[in-house]
Amino acid sequence: MLTIHDKVVRLRALMRQESVDACLVGTADPHNSEYLAPYYQARAWLTGFNGSAGTAVVTADRALLWADGRYYIQAARQLEGTPFELMKQGNPGVPFPWEWLALTLDRNSKVAVDGRLLPEKEAKEEGEKLATRGIELITGLDLIGPLWEDRPAPPSGSIFHHAIQYTGRQTADKIAGVRARMNEDGADYALYVGLDDIAWLMNFRGSDIPHNVVALAFALISKEEALLFIDPAKVGGEDMELFARQGVTVLPYHEIKAKLQSLTSGILVTDTRRTGRALIASLPDHVTVLPRRDYPFLMKAELNEIELKSQLGAGIRDSVAVTRYLYFVKTVAAKQGLNEIEVAEKLASLRRESDAFIIESFPTISAYGANAAMMHYQASPLAHSPLRPEGFYLVDCGAQSFDGTTDITRTVALGPLTEEEKRDYTMTLKSHIALASQPFLEGTSGVALDAIARSVMWRCGLDYKCGTGHGFGYVSGVHEGPQRLTHNPKYGDYGFHEHMVITIEPGVYREGKHGIRLENDYLVLRANQSVEIQDGRAGIREVEELVNEAGDKFLHFQSMTYVPFDRAAIDVTLLGGDEIRWLNRYNQAVRDAVFPYLEDDEAAFVLDETQAL
Repeated sequence: MLTIHDKVVRLRALMRQESVDACLVGTADPHNSEYLAPYYQARAWLTGFNGSAGTAVVTADRALLWADGRYYIQAARQLEGTPFELMKQGNPGVPFPWEWLALTLDRNSKVAVDGRLLPEKEAKEEGEKLATRGIELITGLDLIGPLWEDRPAPPSGSIFHHAIQYTGRQTADKIAGVRARMNEDGADYALYVGLDDIAWLMNFRGSDIPHNVVALAFALISKEEALLFIDPAKVGGEDMELFARQGVTVLPYHEIKAKLQSLTSGILVTDTRRTGRALIASLPDHVTVLPRRDYPFLMKAELNEIELKSQLGAGIRDSVAVTRYLYFVKTVAAKQGLNEIEVAEKLASLRRESDAFIIESFPTISAYGANAAMMHYQASPLAHSPLRPEGFYLVDCGAQSFDGTTDITRTVALGPLTEEEKRDYTMTLKSHIALASQPFLEGTSGVALDAIARSVMWRCGLDYKCGTGHGFGYVSGVHEGPQRLTHNPKYGDYGFHEHMVITIEPGVYREGKHGIRLENDYLVLRANQSVEIQDGRAGIREVEELVNEAGDKFLHFQSMTYVPFDRAAIDVTLLGGDEIRWLNRYNQAVRDAVFPYLEDDEAAFVLDETQAL
């Protein structure tokens, strides 16, 4: 088995053979996926750092790994003893990978990046910047493939049809919507590489990406054809018939390049921030590329009525599972000294009790004490901690079900807390409430909304090195845009609209001490709408809309998560009257949502945790 040192030595030898001075290995597949099938986890294989984001650069005399603030602690530990140096991305004075290459390499140097994995927009922009320094970007080389001898096989799981009772729209109807937008833009073709877009558009789900119910595929829509490029072995006979009835032709996955090469003259619309350079380079000269955000990416961001109703039901069901889990953690696990892995299996077993459950929407973060200070900590058989009846335990978890996707985080006290721990917990709760209770104008950007939550922390000299919240897919990826709550204008420029979904998840992370995060899933509704819960079922209630003289349309966040906050961790003296009223209303909603599904001690636990303050 090759060591990290061996891999770097062999990569450098191949670089010399190909006359390449630097190799950049990102975290990517041909679909610009956030989570990758094992086959595409090249950066993790090369460096030993297995966080979900990061970039490696290898030159003749340096090996560097860039990781953002979520992973500083984890990356430092995993890179120890390897040739790789940690570059703390985002810190003052730390250039980004492309900047570092431009500043460091000599003129006439060559940088190699696999063009199948590098989005066209990034390749064009960064290639032009390098060119001004006399550096050439090479995108036709795969330097990792020849070295990765024990590479996992490409994923081969079967797909399943996502029924109309969950989607609310037929595939043919969605394709008609795409073609209408193509007509508006004067486009003849629309190319899609995003697996979430394609699964939603074609009403199927798969199992190729861990925790994301999608399958490796491409889609090409023209005025006459709707082509799905996917391994035919993944498509059953019944699914093939369903596709045909909806006007979809299924072709082998690897034929996408040949099809693009054969296109007649016209305009092809695609998101060059997602579509790889290799695909764009395969287009003939008589096809013009029109860069646009993918139509399905924007279409699916606002849930239709069926999706909305289903997602509310999924939120309540998963809230029941997580609430039962917290009862177990607080009353059984800590007393028995169970470890982080053992308790997480209990949560998985509770979710599996539902026939609607498919898979966890991401690997559960089960973190006791100081481990929770690492935002994306993962307990492993070789490195995990037992729970003890003191301090904090954090669980960040989610579920993929046939009727929705969830992402929930709770931090709970397992015993006595310090004043600092209670203060940090309460400040996190105050930050959460500040945004969750804030009405806002339609179209308000994610940057503006992010500041509402973050400002609570800033007043106390605190901050968290991540966004305040992210969109999530409908039975798809746990992170999906375009909506996002972040202080970075590059990612938070999109305005919020009705029926979007978003997480709110501020936190406090103190290295070596504790990590606190409180996360709910929220639905964006009009100001005159709210969720009404009766007998554990949710529906939308509407009252007469109040509109000011300017006719402004106000929206608000409505929780789809009904899990108690930890009463023992709250310093009530730090809460204002409006915050206490919000929390009391939320606690009543928790009772209405989950109490009908609980019995005996679990029901008593919820009643205790949700008593009015």
